[in-house]
Amino acid sequence: MELKKIVLASILTALSIVIDITFNALVPTQTMGTAYYAIPIIIAGIFLGVKYSLLMAFIGDSLSVIIGGIPFFPLFSIGAMMWGLLPGLLLKNKKGFSRILVVVLITHILVTTLNSVALMVHYHKSITGLLIDLPLRAFLIIPNSIIIALLVEAVLTPIELRKNVEV
Repeated sequence: MELKKIVLASILTALSIVIDITFNALVPTQTMGTAYYAIPIIIAGIFLGVKYSLLMAFIGDSLSVIIGGIPFFPLFSIGAMMWGLLPGLLLKNKKGFSRILVVVLITHILVTTLNSVALMVHYHKSITGLLIDLPLRAFLIIPNSIIIALLVEAVLTPIELRKNVEV
């Protein structure tokens, strides 16, 4: 059973990396607040638990920036790890679109806040500089969270149905 978890975690981590690198190549701005790479991490948090999803998020974020040619800054990894921690804790036994959406919104707000702190520390960005693009990032949290929640729900529904049908 543990080997199955490791294999699934590896596949989901690779998927997260591919999503992150592909999306960053298509939309090269970091101010968009898109976190579609988090979908496999959220799914891992629900099915594999927090331990796996935290490790996946750290490894996935680290490899994404290295492969993408971006310098590695550890504070940004904390934000990525929140995508494994909160959904893994809050969605473990109770699912449903409205619950997923609330958890994704809360996580997205927390990650945006953590990433703002990381921008201040790693890039020496001033609070004034952060406040300039904050309205755009805050505005985009809602549609991005809805998309993430819809995609997570779209993956969870067939898995739940399959579990109910299996003998």
